[in-house]
Amino acid sequence: MAEASVYESYDVPKVYYKLQHCVGCAIHNRIVRVRSRVNRRNRAPPPRFRQEFKKPTAAPAVKASA
Repeated sequence: MAEASVYESYDVPKVYYKLQHCVGCAIHNRIVRVRSRVNRRNRAPPPRFRQEFKKPTAAPAVKASA
Protein backbone atom coordinates (compact mmCIF):
# COMPACT_ATOMS: atom_id res chain seq x y z
CA MET A 1 0.00 0.00 0.00
CA ALA A 2 2.90 2.31 0.72
CA GLU A 3 4.29 1.77 -2.78
CA ALA A 4 1.04 2.81 -4.45
CA SER A 5 0.56 5.86 -2.23
CA VAL A 6 1.29 9.41 -3.36
CA TYR A 7 2.41 10.31 0.16
CA GLU A 8 5.86 9.30 1.35
CA SER A 9 4.72 8.10 4.76
CA TYR A 10 1.24 6.60 4.94
CA ASP A 11 -0.05 5.04 8.15
CA VAL A 12 -2.74 2.41 7.70
CA PRO A 13 -5.74 3.34 9.88
CA LYS A 14 -6.72 0.98 12.68
CA VAL A 15 -10.02 -0.85 12.34
CA TYR A 16 -12.15 -1.29 15.42
CA TYR A 17 -14.92 -3.87 15.51
CA LYS A 18 -17.93 -3.65 17.76
CA LEU A 19 -17.86 -6.64 20.10
CA GLN A 20 -21.08 -6.20 22.07
CA HIS A 21 -24.48 -6.18 20.36
CA CYS A 22 -28.06 -6.20 21.59
CA VAL A 23 -29.97 -9.44 20.94
CA GLY A 24 -31.87 -8.04 17.94
CA CYS A 25 -28.72 -6.67 16.28
CA ALA A 26 -26.75 -9.86 16.94
CA ILE A 27 -29.49 -11.95 15.29
CA HIS A 28 -29.68 -9.56 12.34
CA ASN A 29 -25.90 -9.64 11.85
CA ARG A 30 -25.97 -13.46 12.18
CA ILE A 31 -23.64 -13.46 15.18
CA VAL A 32 -26.08 -15.63 17.13
CA ARG A 33 -28.96 -17.88 16.04
CA VAL A 34 -32.60 -17.20 16.71
CA ARG A 35 -33.83 -18.88 19.91
CA SER A 36 -37.05 -18.66 21.85
CA ARG A 37 -37.20 -16.36 24.85
CA VAL A 38 -37.07 -19.32 27.24
CA ASN A 39 -34.07 -20.92 25.49
CA ARG A 40 -32.13 -17.64 25.49
CA ARG A 41 -31.48 -18.16 29.20
CA ASN A 42 -29.54 -21.34 28.39
CA ARG A 43 -25.88 -20.29 28.55
CA ALA A 44 -24.40 -23.70 27.69
CA PRO A 45 -22.45 -23.88 24.41
CA PRO A 46 -24.25 -25.60 21.54
CA PRO A 47 -23.44 -29.27 20.93
CA ARG A 48 -20.65 -29.89 18.46
CA PHE A 49 -21.10 -32.50 15.78
CA ARG A 50 -17.86 -33.70 14.26
CA GLN A 51 -17.68 -36.06 11.33
CA GLU A 52 -15.28 -38.91 11.69
CA PHE A 53 -13.01 -39.02 8.68
CA LYS A 54 -11.35 -42.32 7.88
CA LYS A 55 -7.74 -42.14 6.81
CA PRO A 56 -7.26 -43.41 3.26
CA THR A 57 -5.46 -46.71 3.12
CA ALA A 58 -2.60 -47.24 0.73
CA ALA A 59 -3.78 -48.77 -2.53
CA PRO A 60 -2.05 -51.99 -3.56
CA ALA A 61 0.75 -51.46 -6.05
CA VAL A 62 -0.15 -52.38 -9.63
CA LYS A 63 2.61 -54.00 -11.66
CA ALA A 64 3.09 -52.55 -15.10
CA SER A 65 3.64 -55.13 -17.83
CA ALA A 66 6.44 -54.17 -20.18
